[in-house]
Amino acid sequence: MVKRMTNPVAVASLLVATLTAPQAAADFYAGAMAGYSNVEHTSASNNTLSEASPILLQAQAGYFFNDYLAVEGRFGTSLKRTDGIAVNSLASGYVKGNIPVTNQIAMYALAGYVAADIDHHGTGSVSDSGFSFGLGAHYALSSETAVTLEFVNAPISDNLGVSALNLGFQYRF
Repeated sequence: MVKRMTNPVAVASLLVATLTAPQAAADFYAGAMAGYSNVEHTSASNNTLSEASPILLQAQAGYFFNDYLAVEGRFGTSLKRTDGIAVNSLASGYVKGNIPVTNQIAMYALAGYVAADIDHHGTGSVSDSGFSFGLGAHYALSSETAVTLEFVNAPISDNLGVSALNLGFQYRF
């Protein structure tokens, strides 16, 4: 009887090659998102917490290295001032871990960095930056188009935090 042993190095090499293999299709994508946000700002002068829920509009562009890994940049702003708070700008960069569930559905996680400029009526504007993370789902309408639904949280600093529930549309080139 012949015993067959699997070489752990060969298995690990095959796994790494599978996860990093390039796709044959184009990997650039761009899109737009609308989001219901929660902005928390603590004024440094009087230590008062203000909270608002402005609607955010964001543009995004990204690149998939393979089915499992992408990088993405975003830029957005709020539509109008809500409860005295406006998001003048929200710029972010993410690493995106993607897990295909079916041919049309994928789940993903985001981790990255965000820079925000928030204007609070009466106390002025504050600009800060920090870590951001999120979870989302991607539904492919065709080989080029998809809709996304995600939650992103950015506890930027002790006096500023932004979180959003985003609905997006993406086009893959």
